[in-house]
Amino acid sequence: MKFATKLSLGCITLLSCALCAAGLILTGKSFSGSLETTRAAMQAQQAKEKYTLERCIFTAAETNTLFSTNTMVENYTLATAAQQYAEQTADANSGLALWVNGAYTLYSNLPTALPRAVQMQAVSNGTDHWQLAHCAGHWYLLLSQPLDIPGVQADMLCSYDVTSVFATRNAQLRAWLAASTALLALGGAAAVLFSRLVTRPLTTLQSASEKIAAGQYTERTQVQTNDEIGVLSRSFDAMAAAVETKIGEMDETLQSQKDFIAAFTHEVKTPMTAMLGYADLMRAAPDDADLQRESANYIYHETRRLEELSRRLLALMGLDAADRLTPEPVSDRSLLNQVVRSLPQGSTPVPRIIACDCAVQVDRALWVDMLRNLTINAQRACKGIAGAAITLRCQQQGSTAVFTVADTGCGIPAADLPRVTEAFYMVDKSRSRADGGSGIGLALCTRIAQAHGTQLQIDSTEGVGTTVTVSVPILGPDDLPAADADGKEQP
Repeated sequence: MKFATKLSLGCITLLSCALCAAGLILTGKSFSGSLETTRAAMQAQQAKEKYTLERCIFTAAETNTLFSTNTMVENYTLATAAQQYAEQTADANSGLALWVNGAYTLYSNLPTALPRAVQMQAVSNGTDHWQLAHCAGHWYLLLSQPLDIPGVQADMLCSYDVTSVFATRNAQLRAWLAASTALLALGGAAAVLFSRLVTRPLTTLQSASEKIAAGQYTERTQVQTNDEIGVLSRSFDAMAAAVETKIGEMDETLQSQKDFIAAFTHEVKTPMTAMLGYADLMRAAPDDADLQRESANYIYHETRRLEELSRRLLALMGLDAADRLTPEPVSDRSLLNQVVRSLPQGSTPVPRIIACDCAVQVDRALWVDMLRNLTINAQRACKGIAGAAITLRCQQQGSTAVFTVADTGCGIPAADLPRVTEAFYMVDKSRSRADGGSGIGLALCTRIAQAHGTQLQIDSTEGVGTTVTVSVPILGPDDLPAADADGKEQP
């Protein structure tokens, strides 16, 4: 069952209970008031009838010649007097009975449908009590009064037809039932509309969640309300945006992994195929010294390149763990000098060092490796260009030390610039392989920078040169070890 249906049924049930309770209470109070008013009027009327009946009995006793000096009024006299009184005051809505000793009826014109046991019970109730009796489709109010007759225990029992009071109550109940039915129909329709209006945002949330589950990650609810549902909608949209972002990142990561595997496979397959071919030539012509030397040189060169590729891949994967870093205070001049000393012997152009003599806290080995890779890339970019130069610089900008590797080499085409930090991506693949490049250098440098909480910024213009910058916070002079303060290379 839908929530809107449950809400509608709940509202209709509450409305029904409220209408029933109100109808019963109001009708009950009206009926009780009417019955009480009728009872009071009947009791007053009975008091008058009692007085009149007593006068009739005493008058009959005085004029009855059958009794002379007997002080006891005979039953005949009582019955006759009661009959004469009843005939004189005959009323279709009332009746009279004369009881003696609470057990015998001398006279009665009460409705014949009234059971004798009910009449006897009413007589025994006494003066201050009243009784209702329902018989033959009528309601009767029974009142009893003792008569003040010497020597006789006589009671006057009167019945009054109060069916009209109950008919009025039933009419009120029917009117209230009709009105309640109409109100319930209107209230039910209003409850259904209200439930649909209230639950419409929930329906929107449900639809959006189903679409997102089906892969439509751009779906949003956009419920603009200031209640809990509005807060839920905004939270849901924020969650959906986070999911969309994560899915996008996962897609990019997956695509990057696919590209990485494809590029790695290609990088390994190409030299392995060539090495297999040269090895087969060596087996086919073992007496050809020149072929043996050429093949061995190629196999040696490619083997060294594969070894370097493996080393860089291991270093790249090792940077995924943050606990691999061992930061220490070190001077910028010491780092730059160590970079120049680590370059391959005879590599050109030799970088020019410009230091600002500040202290930074980095993992010395990784930071030097990053600057070394950037410098080697710069030397490759300067190869064959007359007058090309490389500058290794560290300058202070506020509380930050900015390391720069700048060259005036061939530069990077604008179309390739966004992808140069991807693993195995090489701008000039043929020249990079000829120089022993693997396409992992810049990816490794990017990981090293990220491990230190910073990032590389690469600016390049084709035919002009490339500038790579990376920055870290500066330490105070007191944090720098004395052995490193003069810019001496640390082992």
